[in-house]
Amino acid sequence: MTVSRALVLSHSFLDRDPRVRRTVEALLDMGWEVDALVLDDSQRRGALRITQVPMSRERGSLLRHLLEYAVFFITAVGWITWRVIRGRADVVYVNSPPEAFVFAAIAAKLRRTPIILDIHDAMPELFEARGHTGGWLITLLAMQERWALRFADRVITVHDTLAELLWSRTPGARLDIVMNVPDTADLPPIEWDASSRILVYTGSIARRYGLDDVIRAIAEVRDDIPGIRLRLIGEGEDLAYLEDLAMSLGVADRLDYVGKVPHRDIGPAQADAWLGVNALKGGGFADIGFSNKVAEWAAMGLPVLSTRTKTVFRYFPEETLFYVEPDSPAEIAAMLRTIDAMDPNAIRSRTEAAARALAEIAWPVQAERLRSVLEEVNR
Repeated sequence: MTVSRALVLSHSFLDRDPRVRRTVEALLDMGWEVDALVLDDSQRRGALRITQVPMSRERGSLLRHLLEYAVFFITAVGWITWRVIRGRADVVYVNSPPEAFVFAAIAAKLRRTPIILDIHDAMPELFEARGHTGGWLITLLAMQERWALRFADRVITVHDTLAELLWSRTPGARLDIVMNVPDTADLPPIEWDASSRILVYTGSIARRYGLDDVIRAIAEVRDDIPGIRLRLIGEGEDLAYLEDLAMSLGVADRLDYVGKVPHRDIGPAQADAWLGVNALKGGGFADIGFSNKVAEWAAMGLPVLSTRTKTVFRYFPEETLFYVEPDSPAEIAAMLRTIDAMDPNAIRSRTEAAARALAEIAWPVQAERLRSVLEEVNR
């Protein structure tokens, strides 16, 4: 029996990127052999062979980003070409960002080996949210997105809203949707503590995720909700800014920074939380962003306070989350007071509704979609 082989490319650490990790696991479950070019140490795990790009991934300037991308791209060209020439590739699976990495598979294109591009975020909107508005960079990001969609044989993206945006910019692109939702088997439920007043956030520590609005809301309600505090789990470029903000508002003692924790420890790190907070800033990036954090909290049974964005609301209706409008510390504060006064059973009812909404889009559903795409391109 012939074994299918996939080349998986991602400028990330496999053990830290749940979407890429789940893709690799789906391929292995299908009986494929997988070669992965990532940032993890080179190693062999059964049918998975990992090749490390010898470079670090650091948060820094735009120039640093471009340098990392260039080194990774050049390495990927040689890595893919050698394996395609040796006949060790039935599918090349390229993860963005950036979409331009797909061009590293030029040898596969010439040999008619199927190329799948998995777009995790819309890069023009992502960089605008980081403060790079207008100019040559956004134009270049939009161009490489269009060219990449036309170059790939199939494109997978993470939800309907982003797919609609990509279609609007590249009409006729062949798109499939495999949502970036957690595998609930990896997230054991936590026992929600109704008496706790700990707000928890996991992920990149950045202003675009509205963490400054949450801190301002805590300053507003600290006398009404005496035990309230915010726990940050993750790392990012805006930690110092948020700590300074908390100090200036007199709530430095209400801010707990845990740092990055292994994936297996995410659940225990939130076991005593009251609410998960997903307070995205308004704008294009927020509207096309689906928070994997919200899905994880729904899976664990943790109530969620979330900005009402187009994408989140599309999958989690009104009575599943505690919604607020973006960019409004006052509205966050008002919602915190409302939840503080609610009957715990009413809060549990909402978390149960969120769990039911998640079940309709959970990873087993998405894994089946992914398998269908892989089987189709490998015929």
